[in-house]
Amino acid sequence: MNDQNQDQRLRNILFNSLDAFVGVDHNGLVTEWNQQAANIFGWSHDEAIGQNMAEIIIPQRLREAHQQGMQRFLQSGHTEMLNRRIQLEARRKNGEEFPIEMAITYILNADAHEFYAFIQDISSRKVEEQKLRFLASNDPLTGVRNRSYFNTNLPEAMARSRRTGKSLALMYLDIDHFKSINDSLGHEAGDSLLKEFASRLKAKLREADIVSRLGGDEFAVIIEGVDTEDDASKVASNIIQELNQGNWLGGANLKITSSIGIAIYDGRLIDADKLVALADKAMYMAKHSGRNNFKILRFEDIEASIEEKSRPRAAASISITQNLLSVQQKAGGNFLQNTLSALRRHLDMDVAFISHFHDGLREFMFVDSKDMNPPIAVGGSGSLEDSYCQRVIDGRLPEIINDAFELPEAMSMEVTALVPVRAHMSVPIKLSDGKIYGTFCCFSYTPDQTLNERDISVMHVFADLISQHL
Repeated sequence: MNDQNQDQRLRNILFNSLDAFVGVDHNGLVTEWNQQAANIFGWSHDEAIGQNMAEIIIPQRLREAHQQGMQRFLQSGHTEMLNRRIQLEARRKNGEEFPIEMAITYILNADAHEFYAFIQDISSRKVEEQKLRFLASNDPLTGVRNRSYFNTNLPEAMARSRRTGKSLALMYLDIDHFKSINDSLGHEAGDSLLKEFASRLKAKLREADIVSRLGGDEFAVIIEGVDTEDDASKVASNIIQELNQGNWLGGANLKITSSIGIAIYDGRLIDADKLVALADKAMYMAKHSGRNNFKILRFEDIEASIEEKSRPRAAASISITQNLLSVQQKAGGNFLQNTLSALRRHLDMDVAFISHFHDGLREFMFVDSKDMNPPIAVGGSGSLEDSYCQRVIDGRLPEIINDAFELPEAMSMEVTALVPVRAHMSVPIKLSDGKIYGTFCCFSYTPDQTLNERDISVMHVFADLISQHL
């Protein structure tokens, strides 16, 4: 093969290369332009040859830097652009800018520099890289940040809080009764609900606030620069108000609410998981208070609670609560029966009872009822696992329910299905050794008894009182 044939063979190879092949002389004019260059940039071979390369493929904002780089190389013989792969922006004939990867080399021909570049359009690769980066830090269903991003960012946010001296609020949320909704409407509707929940949540937050989906129906929000607890309370109230607007899933008749736990970080040196645990505890306090609300906890609240629990209840406190219900100190069953009756009347409930847990059953030890024939009787028993009381202790149901007919988990229980029980309250009875004896429960056939946290507090006081007489 003679030199002419070899030269033509090489040109054919370069012309049909899968990479764009562009040659430029020392004046920056195009000398080589293969078919792939025409495909990528939109200029035909005849249009490109002889043109200033910078003017046809380099974006206007980058041309000055390109010219300066060329001049430095021609003067010094040194540049960082040669003999390695670089990524930068290029320009098509229609003005569209896109990413390219390019490798440039040069030769000396008759004391003049000639430059040659192999160029690839990496638009598709960049799109895929962007998708991977998104998936690495975002939840693919809702579009908010994922657990991995949250786990990385929370310690950083806590460090910023320590440096600035400003508190941080961590919100922990879930959708009340999401499992029941998901089971009844199907997973597709459940996914749509999660996306809409995330969207409504973000709409009530600042752009700087970090919203993450931790998994299932659990979300977390990091709010930095919190001046007072009122700031966090206002945000939580706005979220609850938005969720209560209704019109979910395009008008479906759904009542979607959330229980929100808020932990206030005060700059102390602790691991992030302890702050998460505090927010999670606050969320379950919100659930036990009836859901569709929020609770705020600080670390000193937990410390004070632990200190309070370590002290025995003062005799004066017991005496005050006895006087409240006009119950005099008596021995054994009479005292407990009288206490139970007084509390039921005080709370205006239809039935109250004390149950004892043993051998997988709950046995009714004391019962007081407004009617002569209550649905439960002393000495009766039932399955512990499916009982309302056990579900309260497990955290599957709140301690207070104003209307069980609006709560699928409560309506799934046999006792609620057999009798028209509407309002519930239940608290555990703990013995001195920390074991659960049973529960102190009451219920009503009338919905919305205006039950509140004060009523639950009274229940807890008498649960403690009862435990001293067992």
